[in-house]
Amino acid sequence: MTNKITEVTQMTGGSEGISRLIDAWRNQIAHDQQYREFTQNSIESIKRVQKKNPEYKGIIKWEIDETYFKKHGVKKLCIIDNGEGMTPEEMMKNLNSLGGSTRNNEYYNHGCGAKIAGLAHNSFGLLYKSWRNGKGYAIRFMRNEMGRYGAVKMEGRNSFLLPDSCRPSIIENNGCVVTLLGENHKQNTTEPKKGIYGGTLLKNSRNSKSEWLSAYLNTKFYNVPNNIKISCSRFAAKTGVTNTIKGHEYGLKLDFKKQDEVQLTKTKVKIFYTEKTSRIDNNQQNFLLNGQLAIVNQDEVMKLEFSSAGGVNPLPAWGLQCLKKQVALVLIPEGQFKQNIERNDLTHDGMSINEQLNLWKTEFKEAMPQWLKEIEAKKQQEQMEKDNDTETRLKKLSPLFKRERYYNSTTGDVDIEEGEKRKASSKKDNMGDDPDPNPNPDHDPKDEYGNIEAVFGIEVDRSKYKGKKIKQINEYPKVIKVKYGPSMTIGEFVKDNYTIEINVESNLMMELVDYLYKRHSKIMKPVIEDEVFKMIGLSLKQQVAHLHTRTDSTEEEISNALTPLSLTACAANKDYIIDRLGLKFKDHNNVANRKLTNLWNGKNKTTLDDSGIHKYDPNKYVFNNSRK
Repeated sequence: MTNKITEVTQMTGGSEGISRLIDAWRNQIAHDQQYREFTQNSIESIKRVQKKNPEYKGIIKWEIDETYFKKHGVKKLCIIDNGEGMTPEEMMKNLNSLGGSTRNNEYYNHGCGAKIAGLAHNSFGLLYKSWRNGKGYAIRFMRNEMGRYGAVKMEGRNSFLLPDSCRPSIIENNGCVVTLLGENHKQNTTEPKKGIYGGTLLKNSRNSKSEWLSAYLNTKFYNVPNNIKISCSRFAAKTGVTNTIKGHEYGLKLDFKKQDEVQLTKTKVKIFYTEKTSRIDNNQQNFLLNGQLAIVNQDEVMKLEFSSAGGVNPLPAWGLQCLKKQVALVLIPEGQFKQNIERNDLTHDGMSINEQLNLWKTEFKEAMPQWLKEIEAKKQQEQMEKDNDTETRLKKLSPLFKRERYYNSTTGDVDIEEGEKRKASSKKDNMGDDPDPNPNPDHDPKDEYGNIEAVFGIEVDRSKYKGKKIKQINEYPKVIKVKYGPSMTIGEFVKDNYTIEINVESNLMMELVDYLYKRHSKIMKPVIEDEVFKMIGLSLKQQVAHLHTRTDSTEEEISNALTPLSLTACAANKDYIIDRLGLKFKDHNNVANRKLTNLWNGKNKTTLDDSGIHKYDPNKYVFNNSRK
C-alpha cells in the first residue's frame, strides 16, 4: 500500500518567469476585464465590512483621479471604495505576489484577478492608495524598463504615507483608491481604448467618452448588491455628473416589458421580449438593449453575442428569426459549470460551454413558450406574405385557363338557345337593362362558374335569351384548409361550391412539413405548414381549372378525374415543392449567423480597428482620404 504524502517543498516563482507570465496573459485577457476585476475587489472589500455591520452602506465610484490630474495635468481613471482598506503590509502581501489574495471572497479567482488584468494593460503602473483606521499609504505597482513587474521601491521603501488632503470624501476611516496609469505617462485612461476588439464584451459598440465605462459595467454585472451604490463619472461631461450602475438584468427589465423563463437541461433560460422593433432613448447608451444571447455565471455576464460591427445576432439559430431584435435570452447554467482562469469561458466535465450551446438551442426550440412561438410564427408569416408570388403567378397564367362567358341581357348581341347546353346565367338590371320577367334560370357565373359553359358568339335562330360578354371572371377554384386527421389522400374537390379542401393533417402534408423543418429549423413549423399548403393549393387550382375550362369532358368524367386519390397524385410533386420552398426559406435565414460558431469559439475575431475603413472600398479610409 502506498503511503499518503502529506508534505512537499512549496513551489515558488522566479521574477523573470512571473513577468513573462503576465506579458503572455496580456494577449489572453480582454482589455475591459480589468474594470470588472477592480469593481469586484471593491464589492468584496465592502462585503467583508458588512459581515460585521450589516447596515453599513457601501460606496464605489469610478472617476478621474483629481489629485493626479492637478499634479500632472493628465486624466487617469481611478476606482474609489469605502471598504475595509489595507495596511502597507497587506498591500505588499496581497498585491505583490501571485495567489497572495486569500481573503475569504465570495467568488474565487486567484492568480488572474485585478493585479494580473490590471498590470497586463497598465504597464506604466497601478497606483494604490489605501486607508486603514484613518491612516493612508500609497504603493505603485508597474513594469520597469527591464520588463520586471513589482512594487516600486524608492529610498529603500515601497510604501509612502499620504497626507489627509489626499483622502476622498467617501472614505472616513477605511477604504481604497486604485488609479490606472495606462501604458505611458501621456495616456488618458478615462477614454475608451480604440482598436481593441478581441474578446471585449461590447465589441466596440459603446465608444462614447461619457458612457463607455457605464455601459460596460451595467452589462458585465448581471446584478449588483442592493446595499452597495456603484456610480461612474461621465468624464466628458461637467464634473460631478455620474451614472448609477444597476446591472444588466435591471436594464433588460427596464426596456423589455414581458419576461418569462424556461428550464432546459443544466440551465435556466430567462426570456425578455418587447413589441418595439426600434428603440431610441437614453437607456440605449448606459445599457445594452439589443436582441442578444447572454450567458451568466456568478452574477457576471460571461459571454454575450448580439448584432454589432464585430458580431452577429445568434437568435435565428434559436428559432427566433423574425424576433431577433425584440428578444433577449439570458442563460444561467446550473450545477458544476466552472469558469476558466481568464473568466471568459465555462466548462463542465471537460465540455466547453460552446459545445453545450448546440444542445441547448435545439432543446429551446421545443421548450419555447407558446406565446413566443405564436408571435414568431405570425411575424414569419407576414414576412413570407411579402414575398408570396402565388397570386401573381396565377394571374399571369389566367389566359391559359380562361373561357369566354356571357350574362343574360335583352340588349345583348349574342343569341342564346333556350335548350342549348351552353348556357349563360341571369344578370338583371346590368348596364341599364330592363328586368327580364323570365330570366335565365341558371346562376351567376361568379357563383357557379364550374357548372356554366360559355357561348362563343354562335348565332342561332330567334333565341329567347340574349347575352353580353363578361370581361373578367375567376376561373380558379377556392382552396381551404381542413383538419380531418391522418389520411392517405390530400383532400377532395367539392363540386357544388367549386372548392378544394386540403387536409393539413394528411400524410403527404405532414411528410413534407417534417422534411422541410429538419432542414430549415429557423422557420417555425406552422409557417412551413402554411407555405406547403399554398404550394399544393397552387398546383391543384390549376389541375381543376384546366379540366373545367379547357376540356369538353362531361360532369361525370370530370368528377372521376378529380377523386381524392387523383388529387393526391397531382399534389405529390415533392421535388418541386421542396426545391422551391427551400430556396424561399434560405432567403429568409440570417446568412451572417454562419459565422456564429467561430465567434463563440473565439476564432476569426478582428483585432484591427476597421471602424474607419470605407464601406464599399476596403482600400480606402473614410477620413483624411488616406489609403490603407
